[in-house]
Amino acid sequence: MPFFTSQGATLHYQTWGQGLPLFFIHPPAMGAATFQEQQQLSRDYKVVLMDARGHGFSNNGKGTLSISEWALDLYHLAEELGLEKVVLCGYSSGGSVALEFALNWPERTAGVVTVGGFPEVCTTLLQREFDTGIWLSQKAWMGVLAKMLSFSNSHTTSHRQAIADTIERSHPPLIKSLYESGLHYVCTNRLPELKVPLLLIYGTRDWYVHYYQYLFYKYARQASKDVVMVGGVGHQVPTLQPNVYNAIVHRFAGVLNNRTGI
Repeated sequence: MPFFTSQGATLHYQTWGQGLPLFFIHPPAMGAATFQEQQQLSRDYKVVLMDARGHGFSNNGKGTLSISEWALDLYHLAEELGLEKVVLCGYSSGGSVALEFALNWPERTAGVVTVGGFPEVCTTLLQREFDTGIWLSQKAWMGVLAKMLSFSNSHTTSHRQAIADTIERSHPPLIKSLYESGLHYVCTNRLPELKVPLLLIYGTRDWYVHYYQYLFYKYARQASKDVVMVGGVGHQVPTLQPNVYNAIVHRFAGVLNNRTGI
C-alpha cells in the first residue's frame, strides 16, 4: 500500500489508471472505502483516493484534522504524484475540502465536483447532522456510526463491510475534530474568487441541502456552473447511484480534458 508524509502524518492513498486526475474526497469517518464503485472511472482517467488522517490506514499525525489541513494534505499528495492539475470530487463535507483546495490553489485545479455540497452550514437540519456526528465521535461510539453510515451508503455486503471497517478503525478525536471544522467552515464570502468549472450534484430526495444551490449561484459568479439532479436518491449519490454518478463525472471530466489537454 502506498503512503506519503504530509504535515507530520503518514497518509495512505491509492491510484488507478492514467489521464486527468480525479481526486475523490470522502465524508467524515467513511474513508477512501466510500469510493469503491468509482474505480471503474480509471479506464479513462487517473482515480486517486486518500484516507484522511485518522481514517482507514492513515495515522493521526499531530492529532487535529480541519478542512484546511485536509486540503493541504491533498495538495501535498498532488505534489507527491507530480500532478499539475486535478479535479476535486467531494462528497458531502468532502465538498468543503474540494472548495478549499480550489480557492487556495486555483492554478492546480481543473474543476470541482460536489455531491450534496455546501459552502457553509447555515440550515437547522444540516447542523443537526453535524451535531449527531460530533456527539457520536465524542462518545467514541464508532460502532453505532459505522452501522448508520455503512447501511445508508451501500447496496452490497462487501461495500457495507469495507465502509464499516474503515469507520471502526478511525480515531474518534480526529473524527470529532473534522465534524466540528466542517460545521464551522465558511467559504461563501470567498466564492466570488472561484473561477474554475463547478459541477453541483444533488439527489432529488436530498431536500435538506437543496437550498445551498442558491448560495453557489449567488456568490460563485465567476465560475461556470452546472447543476445535475439525480432521481430516486437522497444524499448518497456516489454510493447508491454509482453508475449515474460516474457517468456525470465522466462527462464533466471529458469536457475539462479537452480544455486542459491532459
